[in-house]
Amino acid sequence: MKSAQEDAYLEFVAARAKALYRSAYALAAGDTHLAEDLVQETLSRVYVHWRRVAAADSPAAYAQTVLVRTFLTLRRRSSTGERPTGNMPDKPYG
Repeated sequence: MKSAQEDAYLEFVAARAKALYRSAYALAAGDTHLAEDLVQETLSRVYVHWRRVAAADSPAAYAQTVLVRTFLTLRRRSSTGERPTGNMPDKPYG
């Protein structure tokens, strides 16, 4: 990426990272680690396609769409719905 494009990307990140995190936090139902991962993945995907994003009518809306699609992809992958618990049985079943 050229320096001017990289500067524009860094300005975009500085301006939009907090808003993306707030959206990710809401999508992740308050899971801060998942929200941070979603924002990181979103910003990396936006970086890879920065020319297309910068040329869009609304780069912020483009990034928001990437965030939501990243979240949905993650939810599809972990479709089992299993959640770890702090209580383990004393004896194995069977």
